[in-house]
Amino acid sequence: MKKIVVLALLGLFAFSYGAVAQNSQGKTDDLGRIALAALVPDQAEGIPQGAKQMLVNKMSQVATQNGLGASAENPRFCIVPLVTVLSKEITPTAPPMQALNLEVTFYIVDAASQNIFSQTSITVKGVGQTEDKAFIQALKGVNVKAGQFRGFVEKGKEKIIEYYNSQCDVVLKGAQALAGQKKYEEALYILLSVPDVCRECFDKSMDLSTEIYQQYANYKCTEYMAGAKAAWANMNTDKAAEFLGKITPDMECYNDAVQLVEEIKQKQLADGANVWDFKMKQYDDSVEKDKMMIQAGKEVAISWAYWGAAQHFNWDWSWLYKK
Repeated sequence: MKKIVVLALLGLFAFSYGAVAQNSQGKTDDLGRIALAALVPDQAEGIPQGAKQMLVNKMSQVATQNGLGASAENPRFCIVPLVTVLSKEITPTAPPMQALNLEVTFYIVDAASQNIFSQTSITVKGVGQTEDKAFIQALKGVNVKAGQFRGFVEKGKEKIIEYYNSQCDVVLKGAQALAGQKKYEEALYILLSVPDVCRECFDKSMDLSTEIYQQYANYKCTEYMAGAKAAWANMNTDKAAEFLGKITPDMECYNDAVQLVEEIKQKQLADGANVWDFKMKQYDDSVEKDKMMIQAGKEVAISWAYWGAAQHFNWDWSWLYKK
């Protein structure tokens, strides 16, 4: 499904224990803050393509100027528009021009549940040689600095916080259910998207995220070990190293991986080959294990936001754009 989404999406992070201390601040922390992405769904029919981009730009400015600019890692909360043509006429000029009177309603919504948290409307007029140009001209009249947008965003923020404070148990149980289905990445995304301003729910989510990340790590470890053993059975040490290099000290099969590395080294030594210089990853003693695991979980969640959110969220907005 084609969507216009304003998201400065990050690429997939390469996991590195040595880099955790450096990366524990900054962009990855945005996952746990309230931020609004700008979205024009497919169901918003009748809006010219150029006008859609104009709407996206306007909504992004509204979010940014009110402190909730779209997070690269968290596309869950969005601003979406509903445009209604109130009147359309041809001007008695030479040449004739198209004149439009539009009502633009903006909604702050949860892209996962499609709950509406806030809404506001504005009326704008535009004139142009074509209807498309009139549409774009009208949208240029949306004043993103208008006071009503400040209240619109603030109410949305309050409702989002209220949602997490009142529905925290539901959020936690939902994440546990996903983990039970081995949908660990999505579970981590949900937990680590809880805004840190919702302190009690945030703390509970952090605690649960470390548990689920451990389940994820162990699950992936089994996968990596199977790949490494298969590669070694084919005497492909480069491929074995590729799989073993993904196994980190927090994974339950780590000791098995160390033993496999030693087995490969001993076999090569017995065959008179050059000693394999591969080394397993080690803990960075300067980083607390819990913090390291939370950071690792964030990187998994960010990756899911990039690759998975667009496929797993319900992007059917027909309920909003019903005719």
